[in-house]
Amino acid sequence: MPGCPAPRRWSSTARCATSYDPAVPLLPPPPPPAPTVLTAWTGTLLRALTEQGIDAAALAHAAGITADELEDPDRRIPLDASTRLWRAAVEHTGEPTLGLDVSRFVRPGTFHTLGHAVITSPTLRDALHRVARYSAITADVADARVEEIGDTVTLVLTWRPGAERPAFEPVDAVLAAIVRTTRFMLDRTVNPQRADLERPAPAPGHDTVRFAQVFRCPVRFGAPDNRLAYARADAERSVAGGNPEIARLHDDVTAAYLARLEPTTTAVLVRRALPDLLPGGEPSIVATAAALATSPRTLQRQLQEEGTSYREVLRDVRRDLAIGYLRGGGHSVTEITYLLGFSETATFSRAFKQWTGTAPSRYRA
Repeated sequence: MPGCPAPRRWSSTARCATSYDPAVPLLPPPPPPAPTVLTAWTGTLLRALTEQGIDAAALAHAAGITADELEDPDRRIPLDASTRLWRAAVEHTGEPTLGLDVSRFVRPGTFHTLGHAVITSPTLRDALHRVARYSAITADVADARVEEIGDTVTLVLTWRPGAERPAFEPVDAVLAAIVRTTRFMLDRTVNPQRADLERPAPAPGHDTVRFAQVFRCPVRFGAPDNRLAYARADAERSVAGGNPEIARLHDDVTAAYLARLEPTTTAVLVRRALPDLLPGGEPSIVATAAALATSPRTLQRQLQEEGTSYREVLRDVRRDLAIGYLRGGGHSVTEITYLLGFSETATFSRAFKQWTGTAPSRYRA
């Protein structure tokens, strides 16, 4: 194409569909930055420690967390520093169930705008999908999803392949905070059907009782991943204070914040390119590679190194766009079918039901 230089590096704005020249080496994307957690989330732990009469600032300083970092709610701190702080806090308090206690100090602003988006969601089901979609706001190594099977709606919290994992206690705190928020949104009698935790079982006695008291459901320890399973009847109940329009406004702010954090990985570049390609029909890896000025082989290899594949990224982009279009209400199902590159509405409907457990029309309703 005239005026289009030979590709030499990745570019998030590359749209030049030139042929790949194997003689010109492609520079790999830069390595992802060290994982981080939201500063406001760390502040929740410090408030809990302060209430116990502990010098929380001293523990934070010893973990390598500065006062300047803690004063800015938009800042993020390294995950390894957060883990050191949590381990020091557990050792100092002697409480293996510290995360359950910390969950009592969670406020809507603890999770940036995600907390506000959650409590203004029209249903618990909608709120759980928001938690999954924006889970990286708390810790950017998080990789969550919602599974809808039969009469159960389950939030599944896992981690990016190969990424450093948080300590068990902050995960306890997040899941307990979700359960407490659920009761705040609906009523105090709403409990999960079951809770699966990756953490090993605590010592029998007081610690086990504390988990039972907070979750009020069967708790399985040493599970492959973290799960909160709710009855569909509870998940689809209307929230008295729910407001879809306000929730979407918070979505926009949350998404914009996360966009600033995204590392420029190959998967991110593919995610950015696909929305422009989808209206022309399902884009092949060849077409997407051309849009990114690279070769299909290089694209496939780098996605594999990041623990994913082209088909998985394509599926995730289509799913997220579909949910956004349906929530926005500005497009018919037929229009969404076209925007996502499906050839027939029936094909899109089947795919959407596989992703979410329900048909597009029912999801919108």
